[in-house]
Amino acid sequence: MKKNKTFDKNMIIKNKLYQGAIELIFDSFKHRYTERGEIIPSVTQALSIIAKPALISWAANMAIECVSGQIEAGKSYDEIQLATIWEAGKKYHWQKKTDAGTIGSFLHKWIEGYIKGGNPAMPINEALKDSIYKFLAWVEEHKVEFLTSEQPIFSRKYRYTGTLDFICRLDGKLYVGDLKTSSGIYPEYFMQTAAYRQARNEEYPDEKYIGQMILRIGKEGGFEFVRVTDYKIYKEMLIGFIAALKLYQQMNFLKEYRPEKE
Repeated sequence: MKKNKTFDKNMIIKNKLYQGAIELIFDSFKHRYTERGEIIPSVTQALSIIAKPALISWAANMAIECVSGQIEAGKSYDEIQLATIWEAGKKYHWQKKTDAGTIGSFLHKWIEGYIKGGNPAMPINEALKDSIYKFLAWVEEHKVEFLTSEQPIFSRKYRYTGTLDFICRLDGKLYVGDLKTSSGIYPEYFMQTAAYRQARNEEYPDEKYIGQMILRIGKEGGFEFVRVTDYKIYKEMLIGFIAALKLYQQMNFLKEYRPEKE
């Protein structure tokens, strides 16, 4: 389960898959994958077609939080002051997202280093430490053995690609896993892991996966572990992902399509 990739000076990453029969090329500048010159959609790109209405409400709440903190009842404001407050409100959700992303990136990097067999230093921040301690307790409780991480995948059958976070044995059983630092666990996460599992099944048919798992490491000290072991549900998740993939491809076609004018 070792990675097989090479790099060049232009940050072109070449991944050899299917015992060298497939060369999956990632262009970090354009942030896209190709195989034999064909642009291959990633799992996350395909799932981006799914609407996320909760994000709209969250962004609106962030704007209200920012504006309400700067306006006092009974106080007068001139045009410039008001314009400054409105502008800050419009951008506040991006600042919050950036701050949360920094925390999430640290947690993801720390756990990735641990999975790869390293000994990353424990952070000073209490919330970060709390999340990591809960993760380590989970590893010990379930006798988790991590086998690989950040593994590129490619489905020959459905023509998609991606990078799975890790493969592990939990209580002696083999799982495909994904690490999240979001505020919750959402349905599309399971379609994502189903897609990864499908690609691994194609490339390594001897790997007998019992299921998929999501690890959610909270940015404020939380930890959540959910796994799916029902094969029927897994197949339904995969069907959902393939439908999203096809819709994503159709939408891209329509963006580029130029109908003839009468």
